[in-house]
Amino acid sequence: MRTLPNRLATLVATRLRRLGVAGALIDAEVAAMTPVNVAVTQDRSVVGSMMDFAKAIPVYLPIGGWDLTTLPFIESRLAETPCRVSGREATIFPDRATPDLLAARWHAA
Repeated sequence: MRTLPNRLATLVATRLRRLGVAGALIDAEVAAMTPVNVAVTQDRSVVGSMMDFAKAIPVYLPIGGWDLTTLPFIESRLAETPCRVSGREATIFPDRATPDLLAARWHAA
């Protein structure tokens, strides 16, 4: 976990590429999230969603049965998992919503 802030931008960019997000949108998102600062959250529901995703990993892979080589597989499975986003009524599927949300965010800026 100590190295996560240094690795997060690369991890996010890699995942966004796998989702088919346009390079310019990835660059904008990575720039906005750099540098990464670890601090108290502004929205505890985000932490709850992250915990839900973490608890789902053993559904797809046995406990202790994952490593960096299985990260793309588990990312894909979790991206298909419906979740609710704070401030939104509808349930979203991250793999479907992410490209559109990033396009709306960065084309509007």
